[in-house]
Amino acid sequence: MNSKHPYPPFIQAGATQLIIGTIPPARFCTDGAKELLENDVDFYYGSKDNSFWDLIGEVFGEQLEKSNTTKAIEKRKSLLEAHGIGITDIISECARENKSASDDKLDVISRKELGKLLIKHPSITTLIYTSEFVKKEVNKLLGGYHLIDPENKKKQSVKINGKMYQVRILYSPSPRGLKNLGPNGSTKRINQWRDFLIADS
Repeated sequence: MNSKHPYPPFIQAGATQLIIGTIPPARFCTDGAKELLENDVDFYYGSKDNSFWDLIGEVFGEQLEKSNTTKAIEKRKSLLEAHGIGITDIISECARENKSASDDKLDVISRKELGKLLIKHPSITTLIYTSEFVKKEVNKLLGGYHLIDPENKKKQSVKINGKMYQVRILYSPSPRGLKNLGPNGSTKRINQWRDFLIADS
């Protein structure tokens, strides 16, 4: 099945960081009425099974309710605005294998125009990818490559439209991503998120 991205970028004036993910799960991307679950949030990374907002809340000391309500959406937007963080995804349309949300089960059809988006928001200096897959898609989109910090491969940089951006690649917020981190994965992940989201803000 094909999925079209359901949300426009959410970037307030003056944002300095831009979180870039892939695309929401299939139930968020239906042409008709969305098929959301009770504890889903109708916004980026709103799946009840994803730890994205749990991690963001822990980093900034906020309790974020998981519920299919306008209040839950607005709380997330307010938190992003308070910390100068925008959010978007790299994929605008894709085909999926068996409605899977896994990156390796996506066949990318089209990507969002990241270059144009960054021109519209010149205050952004840091791009925060939610997975290595996002980096690969950015390279395909822009025909470029990333420079890797020899001390930490999750810290990189990339030139877009002649401007150099700092890049941070987060440990994935998915349940599968946590399993891949092994013992003490939860601690390792939250420490990295806190370092990247706060230290670079």
